[in-house]
Amino acid sequence: MEIRIRVSGLGMNIPKTSFGVNLFSGCYIETRPNHGNAPTHIYGIIDTLSLGNESGTVVVGHAVTDWIKVTKQTSIDRLKHEFLIGKTADIEIKGSSFGNSKGDVSFKIIDENGDSITVIDKYDININAFQLATTKIRGKIRHQVVAQKSSGLC
Repeated sequence: MEIRIRVSGLGMNIPKTSFGVNLFSGCYIETRPNHGNAPTHIYGIIDTLSLGNESGTVVVGHAVTDWIKVTKQTSIDRLKHEFLIGKTADIEIKGSSFGNSKGDVSFKIIDENGDSITVIDKYDININAFQLATTKIRGKIRHQVVAQKSSGLC
């Protein structure tokens, strides 16, 4: 299984504090069973006009990961369509970058009790980004489309 994530945000979030004002954050999540021309599921998350530390960036942030190989069976099970739809996700791409670099990627599902389930937690992943520190989003996962070939969307 492979996953690629794109997160963009506009707002003001002060890292390591609970202060943040998010004007807009959006995310696309692409999953595919393997490399190549396998069908790709595309999911979306949108969060607008929120206060606190749930979604945000430092002024403006945009980060796109390379395709990330997922080999752990529990993570593969959690990336299946029927597990993701309608769940609340917390996604974070960390690392200061202005172009190609490495970053850390965290993708968690939050259940109705507020407990988190880790989907992926990867370090030193190739990213193409424009962000000062971290771009993150929290919101409901919605299915967008199933593409026959990997889209250029992310």
